[in-house]
Amino acid sequence: MDDIRAGLLATALVLALAGCSDNAPDDEPTGRTTSVSPAPVRTDRDPIAKRFPRLGEFVETHWQASAAGADTRGVTGPTDTRIEALVVLRPDTLATIIKGYEWQPAPPNWDAPLSAELRPFLPTGGTWQVSEQFAKDVRTAQYNGTVYLDAGSGTVFLRVIDS
Repeated sequence: MDDIRAGLLATALVLALAGCSDNAPDDEPTGRTTSVSPAPVRTDRDPIAKRFPRLGEFVETHWQASAAGADTRGVTGPTDTRIEALVVLRPDTLATIIKGYEWQPAPPNWDAPLSAELRPFLPTGGTWQVSEQFAKDVRTAQYNGTVYLDAGSGTVFLRVIDS
């Protein structure tokens, strides 16, 4: 009887240890993380207008939304969303916004994080400005991030994440 118990114990130990082995190094990505496609550029206005009503009326938008800090190892839970958008305001909306806020020049290289997919929609030769109060109003309490304005083209750049 002791031989049978010893044999069963040895078998259980071998199976337990086999289940614990990991042949792949931890720093190598699995097959499901080797390729990540960029978010598509969208032009539908309603999602932007609903999320950022203080932008006012605009004539067009190009934007992307993606999971911010997505965990590629399969951890489930709430996901923050990053939104990057270029929004062209109507002239009357632009005039109201310019008059309603104090503006400062945007910092150098402000556009460095702009996605390659949105870059073709960025106006050339713009004079980008920032207003902390305008940014706060546009972002609402739900979003954090940057908001810049090119008064010449009437384009607003948003790069925000919901919080």
